[in-house]
Amino acid sequence: MRRALGLILLALGVFAVAGAVLLPTYVYPKLAKVPLDQDSTSVLEGTASRVLAVTDKGAGPVTEIRENAKLTATARVQANFSRPEMHEGTDYAVWLLAVQVKDDADGTVLSASKRQVCFDRRTSEGYDPRGANDPKCTKESSYVTELQAKADKDGQKPPEKNDYKPQPGLNFKFPFGTEQKDYPVYDDNTGKAVTARYTGTETVNGIETYKFVQNIPDTKLETKSVPGSLVGATESSVDADLYYRGVNTMWVEPVTGVEVKQQQQQHQELRRATGSPTVVFDGTLSYNAKTIAQMVDQIDENKGKLEFLTSTGPLWLGIGGGVAIVAGIYLLVRRRPAAPPAPPRRQRVPVGADR
Repeated sequence: MRRALGLILLALGVFAVAGAVLLPTYVYPKLAKVPLDQDSTSVLEGTASRVLAVTDKGAGPVTEIRENAKLTATARVQANFSRPEMHEGTDYAVWLLAVQVKDDADGTVLSASKRQVCFDRRTSEGYDPRGANDPKCTKESSYVTELQAKADKDGQKPPEKNDYKPQPGLNFKFPFGTEQKDYPVYDDNTGKAVTARYTGTETVNGIETYKFVQNIPDTKLETKSVPGSLVGATESSVDADLYYRGVNTMWVEPVTGVEVKQQQQQHQELRRATGSPTVVFDGTLSYNAKTIAQMVDQIDENKGKLEFLTSTGPLWLGIGGGVAIVAGIYLLVRRRPAAPPAPPRRQRVPVGADR
C-alpha cells in the first residue's frame, strides 16, 4: 500500500512540475494572442483652441477657423475576415480602423481617416515585409486611405484612394507582458513608427499602469492648395505646407498590453515662405470615462487568466509538484521497521523430574 501511494505521488509530482514548465513556455505563447474577431469603439473628448472647419451648405465649400471648440473623436476597430491572413491558428490579424472627429456644437465633421493593417497578434507590431521570401501578410492587407484633392463633380465628396503600405511599430495595443522600456508606436499623422518612451508607473481607475510618452517632432506632412484668405494671401488659392507636431501619452496595463487611458495633444499649422504660420488645429483629446471603464473591464476579464499561465499557475504547480515528488520518494525508500525479536521459548519440565 505504501509503495503504491509513493508511486502515485511521484507521478503526480512529475506531472505538476512539467505543467509548471509548459504553462509559461508553451501554453502561454499559444493563448496570449489578440482575438481575430474584433469590433470595438473608443471615444476621445476634449477641446481645441483653434480648429479648421470646412462646411458646404449648397453654395460650395466654406473654410473657417473655429475657436474654443469642444470635440469628440470616435474610433472604431473592425476585423476584416475577407483577407487570407484571417484563418484559425494564424499569428496575424487584419483590422480596419476608422476615426472621425466632430465639433460637438453642430456635428460638423472636422476630419476623417481610415486605415487597415496586418499585424502580429502577440507583439502588436504592424507587419513590415522583409523581402519576397517573407510573405506573412499580403500587400493589399495594409493600407492608408487618402482623399483626393478634388471631387469629380461639384457638391460631391472627393473620391478615396488606398495607399498600400506597411505600418510599422505597435498598432492598437502594446504587447502582452509589456516591459519597462521604450517601444516604437505607429503614428497616424506622420505614417511612421515614433518612439514612445517609458516614464514610470501610475494608477488609473485602480489599475497599475506603465506610462509611455511619444513626442512627435515638427514634421512636414504635405503641401496642399488652400484658400489664400486662410493664410493671409490675396490670391484665391495658394500652396502651403502643412506641419504637425504632437505629444501622445499612453497608460498601459502591462500584463494584457491594453491602453487603459490615452491622451493626444496635437498642433497643426500652414506655412508659406512669407507671412506668419496659420494654426489650423491646436487641441487635446483623451479617452472619455466610458471608454476607460470598458478598458478596465477588458483587463479584469483577461489579466487573471494570463497571470495564471505565467506566474501563479507555474508557482503553485511547481511547489505542489515538488512536495509530491519528495513525499513519493520518501515513501518508496523508507524501510519497514524491523520486527521485535520473539521471546525465548520456555521448556516445560514434568513435576518430579530430575533437574
